[in-house]
Amino acid sequence: MNVADIILDIATKPCTLAWFGAVCGHILSLYSDDFKGTQPFLKKMFPEKSDKFYARFDFLLLPIIGAVLSIVLLEPDNLKSAIFAGLSWSGTLIALLNNKKIETHE
Repeated sequence: MNVADIILDIATKPCTLAWFGAVCGHILSLYSDDFKGTQPFLKKMFPEKSDKFYARFDFLLLPIIGAVLSIVLLEPDNLKSAIFAGLSWSGTLIALLNNKKIETHE
């Protein structure tokens, strides 16, 4: 087995594809003003850090959480289902946050 086969094997595993989908979903979620990701939590855990620190740590942490949860909850077994499992993670969070925001204003 050569290096290219190893990389291809890793890149096509459902966990890697779910992570990729979660990263894509997180990037798309940046267009929502209400979605703050893990930054409020990180600011409490690591006070007085720069905004760049929070943004970068959030970019690493949130897709990992999304990938793990989408793998555990949805159990994708092929390329398409793994990518969509990861993508749906951020969309689900945004929908839940928007729903909670609407409920608190009523």
